[in-house]
Amino acid sequence: MNHVKTYTITLIPTERGYRAVCQGVPGCEATGRTREEALESIEDRLKALIADAVVRGRPVPVDRTSTKFLWINTEEFIM
Repeated sequence: MNHVKTYTITLIPTERGYRAVCQGVPGCEATGRTREEALESIEDRLKALIADAVVRGRPVPVDRTSTKFLWINTEEFIM
């Protein structure tokens, strides 16, 4: 059984730093003054949610989101 899970984290700039969100796991959000701090905080939050699920005999949260990056050349819109 594969015990390694992948989670997609979105970093959103805010006035005070960054907000990190794991859309695939409801309630999994964290903030930080820097990108690194926000990522560290959400990793701790996600690990706590997983540990809680294991202790309570519930399924480990699975992130079923996917990510697609789009690169758009905006020069084609400039007249």
